[in-house]
Amino acid sequence: MRHPRLSPSSIRRRLVLAVIASGLLPLTASAHHSFAIFDRTKTTAVKGLVGRFDWTNPHVTIYVDAEGTPAQRYKIETGSINALARSGWKSDSIKVGDKAEVSFHPLKNGDPGGLLIEIKIGSVVLTGGG
Repeated sequence: MRHPRLSPSSIRRRLVLAVIASGLLPLTASAHHSFAIFDRTKTTAVKGLVGRFDWTNPHVTIYVDAEGTPAQRYKIETGSINALARSGWKSDSIKVGDKAEVSFHPLKNGDPGGLLIEIKIGSVVLTGGG
């Protein structure tokens, strides 16, 4: 079987598309970070109210307003929507205002937040998928 020859304009068009596609790769790669920012040797637990729940990729994020003086907002990251859905999560599994008990691996830099291990809301326990 003989392959047809590509015209110069077809070659140029493919080259331009390849250059554009390769230029977008760094944007995609930089949008995702590794889990190296979390201290997986430690576990922290807080109780509070869900202040915000972002069902978005690359990681679902839960913001918990912890009890105490002063009140502290924790940014808790989880796995991707896909990973959580395979674990039984749904976009409405967590609602703003829910009372939550959260355990997570804290951020290495000491900021309030971390990587979810599990969240308990009432009698429901969801794991992080991360």
